[in-house]
Amino acid sequence: MIKISKILTTTRVSELNGVTQQILDEYSKGDYSTDRHLTQLFSQVSELNNQLGIAIMRDTVESELSELDGVTDSLFTLLHGLTKGYTCHPEEAVSGAAIQLFKMIDKYGLEVKSKSYREEYPLLSSMITESKTEPYAACITALSGCDVRFSQLETAVNNFTTKQIAYLSVKDDEKNKSSATLIKKQLIGFINDELAPYLGVMQKVNTTLYGELAQFTANRIAESNAVVRNRSSKVAVDQ
Repeated sequence: MIKISKILTTTRVSELNGVTQQILDEYSKGDYSTDRHLTQLFSQVSELNNQLGIAIMRDTVESELSELDGVTDSLFTLLHGLTKGYTCHPEEAVSGAAIQLFKMIDKYGLEVKSKSYREEYPLLSSMITESKTEPYAACITALSGCDVRFSQLETAVNNFTTKQIAYLSVKDDEKNKSSATLIKKQLIGFINDELAPYLGVMQKVNTTLYGELAQFTANRIAESNAVVRNRSSKVAVDQ
């Protein structure tokens, strides 16, 4: 008799996504078209796992966006400070260029960093575009290091914008707005309460048809649970 354990609720979302996909792939190798209930169960599992994968991607991109925004904010602060410092330069040619450039930069203000992404990045892009026009381009040339800071800021803005496109491609789909944590809970509950018990019963009724799938499912869940338990044990020892 094949015993299918329940997936541990402490399983990570990425681990659940992986083990579920393995079970789905194994299911796709067989012909279970005569079992409408099993087909419906796996259809639901597939849908939840797809949603989980998208939610994981969305959460990952959100984290990456936050990191990239931190880089942008830091570079804008450095540019702002560098230009402001040059306004106190003893040489009039340098301080004059700095005053003119700083006036343009300060028009956007350090508070731009606290604005939403939707407001911040168009403003920064506008500032970068303006910096390439005269007289600001000439001012940048006259101030050592400003060209480097502007270039770094432009790269940071472009990196953020590229990543944001990936984020928006999954964020705006209404059906995928549930969090990875919520979908994980739903998927674990469905596998533990619906799929695993059904496979457990049917492999006893028809071992030839269901035995291999049931065994595969049991093995993958057992392996996943072992990883989770080992991780928990290691944390306990470290503490």
